[in-house]
Amino acid sequence: MPDLKRPMPIDTALIKALHYTDQIKPASQVAFDLAQQEQSLYRLRQRLLDTSNPVSPEQAYLALYDCLFRHVSIALLAQGYQLTARQPHQTLCRIVRQSAPDTQVQKMIGLRHALKKTTGSLDCERSIATLTKLLNDYDIRDAQACQTLCLLPIQSIVRSSVSS
Repeated sequence: MPDLKRPMPIDTALIKALHYTDQIKPASQVAFDLAQQEQSLYRLRQRLLDTSNPVSPEQAYLALYDCLFRHVSIALLAQGYQLTARQPHQTLCRIVRQSAPDTQVQKMIGLRHALKKTTGSLDCERSIATLTKLLNDYDIRDAQACQTLCLLPIQSIVRSSVSS
């Protein structure tokens, strides 16, 4: 299980390339920005755990995708950098494709965009599996939440439609 105090390091050559393309920049207030990212991650997790206001699998996917963004931001801050507003999803893609094939990461991001723009349904198990794997690289609890809140409901819908 990854150590929660030490985020996964991002390859130095990739850091240089992202900085060169202005997708990341040196962080000026690391401690402050780190505290903000950790607080945001905490709030996202609380929203997922709120039993008085349960989230749909689609809402859970979006929140867990945001958790992945926070984990990557924390990893960047640990190395003295932060995301810029320039192509943040492509920056995320470039960072996490160290752990998952590019096509799967692109589909995961595409599903996020489809869910944000419409009232679409969460019907792509491979995208959920990719998100789960990437979250597991940072925090097993978030990966387990992805399986429980996103993947299991989809699998039970598929099983019930096959049996009817």
